[in-house]
Amino acid sequence: TLLQSNRNKGSKITIKTLARPSNAKMLTRGAGAQFLLSIPHGAVNFAVLEYVRKQMNNVAMKSAWASEKLEDSPAFKPLLDFCSSAIATVCCSAISTPQMMIVDNIMAGTYENLPKAIVGLSRDKGIMGFYGGWWPGLVGKIPSYALTWTLFQQLKQAQLNIYQRPPKDIENSIMGCMASAITVTIMIPMDTIKTRLVTQLNYPDLKPYKGIIDAANRIAKEEGVKTFYRGLPPRLVSVVPMIGIQFGVYEFMKKVMVSKRSGMIQMEESHKMEEVMMEVAADDDQPFPVPHIVDDSSKLNNKK
Repeated sequence: TLLQSNRNKGSKITIKTLARPSNAKMLTRGAGAQFLLSIPHGAVNFAVLEYVRKQMNNVAMKSAWASEKLEDSPAFKPLLDFCSSAIATVCCSAISTPQMMIVDNIMAGTYENLPKAIVGLSRDKGIMGFYGGWWPGLVGKIPSYALTWTLFQQLKQAQLNIYQRPPKDIENSIMGCMASAITVTIMIPMDTIKTRLVTQLNYPDLKPYKGIIDAANRIAKEEGVKTFYRGLPPRLVSVVPMIGIQFGVYEFMKKVMVSKRSGMIQMEESHKMEEVMMEVAADDDQPFPVPHIVDDSSKLNNKK
């Protein structure tokens, strides 16, 4: 964020300067806010994503046209994954946009901490101040999140076709890292534009960007195309392992929840079978279940 948001031509911020011990505090700016706000966002995002995927699959299975496409077209299932992730991203933007506005501005140095960021963003426009970056954030997040999720699902399918078994937890993490690395490399220009639009409050003396297209044109003309990729190395270092861990833990917890649910269903079915057997054993002469008597004498004779 520091590399992407910097618009001061006189002071160049590089990875080398940021890596100095004296800048350790600068690199940890916004960590607390990021941790605090990421928990509800991540929980809502995955919950909505799974719900949307389930509903879209149900609709697809009921539709003869969609069912035929699922069987005949290899690209149809990835398209469903992309659409489900896009819908989930839009729904979660109510939480993710304020998080983005707060964290990015703290990281860029516009505000010192979470309380000051909340006060500063709400001072002029109230609650709408937290949604000033809604459109550029959404334009960047929809293809980014959807592409990561779609690539991850395709890698899982490829792994299943090759090894003929479900992926292990570590394999899920590795595939999450691979999907994230590809997506970050593709989407970093849009991420840079989003960061510039969100953090331009930090440069009140400079001419503000009018929007996404204006920011893209001006960055390319004034600073060069390489500026779009200025934040790529640190973004790869930070985002790729994070997504790998996130997807690995997510798939692990899914397996745990499914196994527990399957165990509960089996117990319920077992209880139902016992009740049926007890009802069958009962008759008019004996309205209660026939007791199961174990003949221990035969066992004792065998032992002797």
